[in-house]
Amino acid sequence: MANKPYYSERTKKILEVTLLGSASNILLVILKLVVGVLGHSSALIAEAINSISDFATDLIALIFIRISGKPQDDDHHYGHGKYETLASVVMAVVMMSVGLLLLFHSVRNVYGLLFLGLVLPTPSILTLIIALASLVIKELLYRYTSRWAHRLKSSALKAKAADHRGDTLALLAVSLGLAGAIFLGDQYLFLEPMAAAIVSLFILRMGWAVLRPAFCELTEESLPAHIEDEIRQIACQIPNIKGISKLRTRSIGERYAIELDILVDGTITVTEGHDITLSLEEALYSRFGEMTHITIHVEPAECPCHQDPQRRCTPSKPI
Repeated sequence: MANKPYYSERTKKILEVTLLGSASNILLVILKLVVGVLGHSSALIAEAINSISDFATDLIALIFIRISGKPQDDDHHYGHGKYETLASVVMAVVMMSVGLLLLFHSVRNVYGLLFLGLVLPTPSILTLIIALASLVIKELLYRYTSRWAHRLKSSALKAKAADHRGDTLALLAVSLGLAGAIFLGDQYLFLEPMAAAIVSLFILRMGWAVLRPAFCELTEESLPAHIEDEIRQIACQIPNIKGISKLRTRSIGERYAIELDILVDGTITVTEGHDITLSLEEALYSRFGEMTHITIHVEPAECPCHQDPQRRCTPSKPI
């Protein structure tokens, strides 16, 4: 029960950071779309479309994060953490879809300018100013969101931070493309839609970077090997644990699920076995957080099926 306030505060902070990004995206959509149309910049219009997709993913994140913040109930014994991961998947799919559409449109314009005699107006200087201002805003959002994503271990915020970083790099490309098109003359107008194409590639890359780990979590992929090794080491430091016969791990949103079978002296009492599991639970909670889901099964070490040396604890240095 003691961990509920923290969990509530965590969800509240995730929503706060997401809402800040949403408000910024609304402002950027208006600025980039209006100035992009009036200033004849397809790259800035592409960035406006990207910001619209950002706003859409913010709405998705807000809905799923509110659900993921709910405590365990009769229908979800392991909590609602997977909804946060699902939000990351949806955001990644939207990002990659937008990236593909922008890439097609941009490549078509570059080809038309270089080989088909396509004529496009020169972008205005205001488009470059808005692009640079957007770059600064997105960089600040990236730093702020990334800091809280790591502090709260939030996959949804990590997805948003990656999106902000992709926008920052894309806006840098847009700014360079606009500067080239404005200051180098009509023969370099292709730089502007080329910048839009670079934007789309960044969007695709960031979308994949978000999709892959979220997909692995939804498909119940085990925790990284170094974390499982650390779990084994923690278990083997508990007095009277002679080995581990099985270890299964996975992620549930921001928290871990750990299930393991420990080997103990088969002649000890049930109470002694219970005390050993409590000691191990406390050690694992201390390392991985109070929200960690832990299941421990006790087995006799004398059983012939557990004589494999790899199952046995070996002396090790303290963690």
